[in-house]
Amino acid sequence: MLVDVIDDSVDGRYGAVVNHSRRTTRQECRPVTTQPQITDAAADVNARLADLLEERVSELFTRTDLTGRELEMAVWSVVLEVGRVLLTALLSVACWRVTRRVTGGRPVQLRLDRNYFLSQSTTFGTVTAPLFAYREGGRTLSPARQEVFPLHPKCRSSVLLLEWEARVGSQLPFRQAEDAMEFFSHGAVRTEDTTISRHMGVIGALVDRQWTCREPAKVAEILAERATRDKQSGKPLLYVSTDAHALRRYVDDTWKAEYKMINGIRLWSIDRRTGQTIHIGGEYTWGDCRDVAERVRALLALLVPTGEDAPQLVLVTDGMPWIRDHVFPVMPEGTRFVLDFYHLVERLSAYAAARFGAKTKQARAWVRRMTARLTGKRPYKRRKLAKRKGHRKNRRRPRDPYRTVHACEHPHGAGDDVLWTLIEQEPASDALDALVGYVAANLDRIDYSTYRAHGMQIGSGAMESLHRVASQMRLKLAGARWTAERALAVLNTRLMMLAQRWDDFWSHADLPATLAQAFHSPTTSAEAA
Repeated sequence: MLVDVIDDSVDGRYGAVVNHSRRTTRQECRPVTTQPQITDAAADVNARLADLLEERVSELFTRTDLTGRELEMAVWSVVLEVGRVLLTALLSVACWRVTRRVTGGRPVQLRLDRNYFLSQSTTFGTVTAPLFAYREGGRTLSPARQEVFPLHPKCRSSVLLLEWEARVGSQLPFRQAEDAMEFFSHGAVRTEDTTISRHMGVIGALVDRQWTCREPAKVAEILAERATRDKQSGKPLLYVSTDAHALRRYVDDTWKAEYKMINGIRLWSIDRRTGQTIHIGGEYTWGDCRDVAERVRALLALLVPTGEDAPQLVLVTDGMPWIRDHVFPVMPEGTRFVLDFYHLVERLSAYAAARFGAKTKQARAWVRRMTARLTGKRPYKRRKLAKRKGHRKNRRRPRDPYRTVHACEHPHGAGDDVLWTLIEQEPASDALDALVGYVAANLDRIDYSTYRAHGMQIGSGAMESLHRVASQMRLKLAGARWTAERALAVLNTRLMMLAQRWDDFWSHADLPATLAQAFHSPTTSAEAA
């Protein structure tokens, strides 16, 4: 009987419910079948698949007019058709097993009319399976609906299709994601862009700090084997940074294009072999400075090893006062605090432009002298090599990037040296007052020659690049405006991919129950009431 039901529920091309007249009417029922009959039905399904595959393959071999592209598309058509039939059979068997387990094998009357078949969108297309509902006690029971299709009816996509939607939706605008899924599935998947957006919002809300960061064991391994080390203490270097950038957001019940600041947090290390950034973990938040500080504290507690394996933490940020007031206190003892070198150079360049004129030689030369004082660089003369006839390979070793670093001769460090140079040698002006105030406020964070001698980074370029790859490439599109929740959903999924936790999220054991709860939670005020 089972193979008859499957044949009734699968169309050869589209996998949809067809020929309902062949089924029983709404009032008609069939007696439940026994275990031996189901076993025979499984064998019949195998024979049905074999016949279908043989038929379709034979058709392909008889076609001699197909180009290479048309032939490959025809093969995909066969694969999708066989996949729909097989998936329908497996879902039907799963529904039958649930019914058999609940009924305990006692005689019941099955409901096999149209109302008790359930359709689901999958990566093979739409498939329809019987629920094997049954009449008992004057009512119809359908235990397979909750166990085999726990997301239905709030979500009519399979879990794998949900993963596809979240993956493509996090990379492309939702309308393009709809087209891309249909194109790359060879027409099997037809999901509306609004559906992708809604599903991705639910998935993104489930991605918390656990999934946007690497596993603690993996972090310890990276720090021990791959991260650069402090040249004096030998500890691995772990960098922390926070920075904000603006996104267009739905504000005050209007889609007016207003920019709101969203704060990003990132932990990273530098690969000592390749020099590439190793992403450790990160988050984005629409919250204020206090919320940022609490998230930094939570990330450090989750990811940073303690004891003998504790790394050397380096906080590299700009000079915003709230960072000193709120983020500094949550950092562990022994953290190195570094002012982002690029932000300081911007201030120096602004003053030089005001004094000497924008983009003049005097301005550029003055900035070079100040940055050399800060970083400990000194000019040196290259040794001239004697000219030789003929070809000679260059056998010189790669230059050590830190070999021109010199300790500052000023007793209080390079920052104090530059500060007094500005006060004593530069003419008084409002621009000078602004620069002196900025340097004085961050005097304890600009001893760059010492930081470079330790092998530390003095710039927060890794934080700026996080904005680009995690946020701007997807959210800063022409005309794009976001609600706070949907923007965070996109950011969470992108951060999860950056932390290489995508497969872990979709394969963990609690996911089915978590998805069922998420999709069946109230989504409107009316449902909540």
